[in-house]
Amino acid sequence: MADQPQPLTASEARAAAEVLEALRPLSAEQAERVLAHVQDQLDAQLDARPMFARGIAGPLGKLICAVKTKVDEVTYELFLQLCAARRMDVASVLRDCIYALVHGKTYQQMVVERINHDAKRSEALVKLIGSFEGPEFERESRHG
Repeated sequence: MADQPQPLTASEARAAAEVLEALRPLSAEQAERVLAHVQDQLDAQLDARPMFARGIAGPLGKLICAVKTKVDEVTYELFLQLCAARRMDVASVLRDCIYALVHGKTYQQMVVERINHDAKRSEALVKLIGSFEGPEFERESRHG
């Protein structure tokens, strides 16, 4: 089963109480948005996110929307085992699941298709207009 969270230290408990007090005037939705924003800031400071989550472009645009949910402990443990068996991190598996549900293909499949499409397009352009290489490459190939 998943590890139980450790009890808060006295200073952590004080900080949590201060945060709750600061959030009191906000609606539940506003408080959730504030906490999500703070978590994003902490993640960026701690450099805790996987490289691909830092706003790089995917096959359909920039990856900027976070998706979060809660599941029961048994499902979570089984999910972690599935991730480990695939040698993938949790975020990658979740991303693949969402893309498969929405687009009928995993994110990885879509990335591979995009790379293949771009490579074929480049090959077609080379056939049509010739090599893109500059004069410095021509000299190297003649003398090298």
